[in-house]
Amino acid sequence: MYESSLRYADERDKSYGIAGMTITLVACDGEESLAEIHLDAEPGECMVMSHAFGLKGNPRMSAKIVWHQTLNDLRLSASMALGNIVCRRYLLGGRGLSPSDTAQLRSAVLADAAEYCSLDEDEGGRLFDSCLGYVDRIFRQRAVAGVVEAFAEQLTHRRSMTASEAIELLAGLGVR
Repeated sequence: MYESSLRYADERDKSYGIAGMTITLVACDGEESLAEIHLDAEPGECMVMSHAFGLKGNPRMSAKIVWHQTLNDLRLSASMALGNIVCRRYLLGGRGLSPSDTAQLRSAVLADAAEYCSLDEDEGGRLFDSCLGYVDRIFRQRAVAGVVEAFAEQLTHRRSMTASEAIELLAGLGVR
């Protein structure tokens, strides 16, 4: 699926990735979508989302509302995936995304945008570029490095957190 450059190298890399996703989630005002975080879970299962995240299909809701919610969930998921890898690349690798990283992530977002929101390639590309630009701005801020380090350290110590614990920790570190 993903080439080895996107896989976690070790526990520290994984904790920074989870920190990046959590910070991105809060920055995107999506904290109500989070249920729990588990460092020891398999990659892709570390962030447990609330039951309402991605749950569509209420026949009483208009198609337009369902589509907008699906698009919001896609934007949040794409931003979290980008937050994971951008955080790890900037703070552990001292560099940004490689063209290979970007191509893999763009491809995955474009496929999901087409499947779940019927976006064409240009629309999906604009969504990806918007998410990438936002996440890039978050993790280029010097102050974020200390937040990531402190969050990753606490996660490594605790091994798991509820959504409220993670959000409270980030608030204590200055992320609101």
